[in-house]
Amino acid sequence: MRFVRAFLIFILLVILGIVGRQLYLAQLPKRIGVIYLNGVVDTEKAREIMSLLDEAIDRKDIAGIVLRINSPGGAVAPSQELYNYILEHRKEKKIYASIGTLGASGAYYVASACNRIYADGGSLVGSIGVIFTTSDIEELLKKIGIKPVVIKSGKFKDVGSPFRKMTPEEKQYLQNLVDEIHMQFVRDVARARGIPEKKLLAIADGRVFTGEKAKELGLVDGIAPMWQVVSILSKDLGYKKSLSYVELKRRRGFWESLRAQTLSFIKELKTELLQGGIQ
Repeated sequence: MRFVRAFLIFILLVILGIVGRQLYLAQLPKRIGVIYLNGVVDTEKAREIMSLLDEAIDRKDIAGIVLRINSPGGAVAPSQELYNYILEHRKEKKIYASIGTLGASGAYYVASACNRIYADGGSLVGSIGVIFTTSDIEELLKKIGIKPVVIKSGKFKDVGSPFRKMTPEEKQYLQNLVDEIHMQFVRDVARARGIPEKKLLAIADGRVFTGEKAKELGLVDGIAPMWQVVSILSKDLGYKKSLSYVELKRRRGFWESLRAQTLSFIKELKTELLQGGIQ
């Protein structure tokens, strides 16, 4: 009975904490939420960004969202999931993309779903394309006396294997696969950006462009640093002055935070010892 009472009290405290936080946020002045998409786009990264987008959309103090991108792209499926997620939710709150150093391939795929895209003049933007790579180490294996043995259920099961030469039929199969994914990329960007597919196909050959050139081509809407994007979004939302912004970050669990703090402490201690001449 004691355990049940304690558990119910715990649940009540959690609920009160959530409600209290929402009430607190509702009292704050309106701000722009900034979410950083850095590094390779993979499943974990896509899940993290979607979670932060959910938070930004739910929070009463956040009027609009800036997705700050510095990424070379990544896997196809996570990029597509993020694209579709942003496309669906950009109606609830405006989401502007701000490309920093790099917004290429899958990262541009994601950016294209935002209401608007901005970049710096020297940003590298685009790389609308798909790539598949493998190696042929058959001759090397022969030199060192290794002969792979492969048992497979179908002729394409080991396509792309580095242990043998690729057949013309396999090359065509992979080329068709890459072309199909490429067309998905082109169709999605064309749909989100309102660019005719034929016009986009002319530049969708894997090239990256500077921010200025990307603007000429319609890949971005304007040239502006991130702080200016915050100001533009504020004015587009109807505010006379630029709103302040708040960075949204993934919240770590207790054990993850403890691990991070421990590693940081060890690193600092090691630095101090080395600077003190102790090796």
